[in-house]
Amino acid sequence: LLRRFWLPAAMAPKRRTAAVLASMSTIPLGSSDESSTRSSGDVSERQSLVSSLEVFHDDVDDEQHCRHATERPSSTAKITSLQASVSIAKAIMGSGSFSLPWAFAQTGYVAGPILMLVMAGLSVSLLQTLVRCRRLHAAKGAVSYVDVARAAFGDIGATSVYCASISASVGVCGSYLVFIAASLASLLPDAHALVQTQLVLLILPAAVLLSSVRDSNQFAFTALLGDISVLLGMSVVVTYGFLYRDEDRDGGSKGIVAFGSVDGFALAFGAVGFLFFIHFLVLPIEGSMQHPEDFDRMVSLTFLGCAMISALFGVAGYSFFGDATEQIVILNIKGSFFVSCVKLLLCIDLLFTYPVVMRPSVEILEQSLGIQLMNSGCGSIRSRLAVCSGLGTVAAGPGIFIPAFALLSGLVGGVCQTFLAFVMPPLMLQSLRTVNGEDKNTSCKGLTKQPNVGEVKTFGCVGFGLCMILW
Repeated sequence: LLRRFWLPAAMAPKRRTAAVLASMSTIPLGSSDESSTRSSGDVSERQSLVSSLEVFHDDVDDEQHCRHATERPSSTAKITSLQASVSIAKAIMGSGSFSLPWAFAQTGYVAGPILMLVMAGLSVSLLQTLVRCRRLHAAKGAVSYVDVARAAFGDIGATSVYCASISASVGVCGSYLVFIAASLASLLPDAHALVQTQLVLLILPAAVLLSSVRDSNQFAFTALLGDISVLLGMSVVVTYGFLYRDEDRDGGSKGIVAFGSVDGFALAFGAVGFLFFIHFLVLPIEGSMQHPEDFDRMVSLTFLGCAMISALFGVAGYSFFGDATEQIVILNIKGSFFVSCVKLLLCIDLLFTYPVVMRPSVEILEQSLGIQLMNSGCGSIRSRLAVCSGLGTVAAGPGIFIPAFALLSGLVGGVCQTFLAFVMPPLMLQSLRTVNGEDKNTSCKGLTKQPNVGEVKTFGCVGFGLCMILW
């Protein structure tokens, strides 16, 4: 089990390498007569040489894998526009969707959808800005978000994006822990906040062990599980609301409002940002498309579809439960065995999604600390577990002190993801436009036109993003 799951993926011999080594092991060391009289020491020497070559190959392969895993998309694997659309939709639609009814309860059933559509539109525009920046420097090796930031602002920009990405990754994982703990607590009789905190601590060891698995392909089977669990959860909420809305409405409920308070706008903004500000995830998808020229149209349609579905679900959930809407709307539904199974399915899905989201942070931290992954099997496992335990503890901290999924996910979306979505892309575009002002070979049309308008847009986006972060 240790060799299968926890040792580096590069330790598993590749077919080509195995064939080469096998052919080397059968090469005669001399004539047939000589080889028949070879001593066992010569055979051991040959086997030692083969083993050394195996270790050398694995060292090189693992070093390259660790250096490129978090930043470089595959140069050979190409996906269609439909596959790219599905990948982006899966990144948007997830556990955060179940906090939308609560977010709309803060802003109102009219202001909430308007806010979501406006933020989705701005997010698409800034995504296209980020992609234009990457294409501008694609020939110079700027493939990932970090590469583009480095091209625009040097190491300071790259470090800022690294820190924001790690914070977003760890914050999202902390939100997952809170979601799982809250869902499990709802299945227990007489559960309270202390029980939820204890559940976060109980779930953490399993999440740490899963995040220490080096080969993320082991969790590929959970992609379908995630789609099924989210669709089932949303269907359960809508069905339950239509069937039992009058019976289950709290007697002291004040009903629903079209426009909420101004203070609720920041809370709703964070919840919406948690869903749609996925800029740090999109560049690898765009770089893997067969027809990247279709990216703008594809991402616009995908965001529009997700925004419409999310808005309808949020309004429906809020209209069903009024101001009694829970921060995770499915927690409003109790007493059904099928609903309990759906909650457990969502928990299992998030538990296996945790290592996928945490993996980039783990590998970035390993590289930053200079940890040598191939020193030895046991040493590699210990160092990996130490890093995963540290990041897991950091993720669980907010989950313990902020045991509210919508508040925690809103904090992540309203700070880290807003910085990566609203602040960095327009600043990078402005910087790259200045650096390449005399470059006539740019492949991005319109980058050097109307600089005054561009500066105004940059100032507006960055100012809005910083204001929302501070709020």
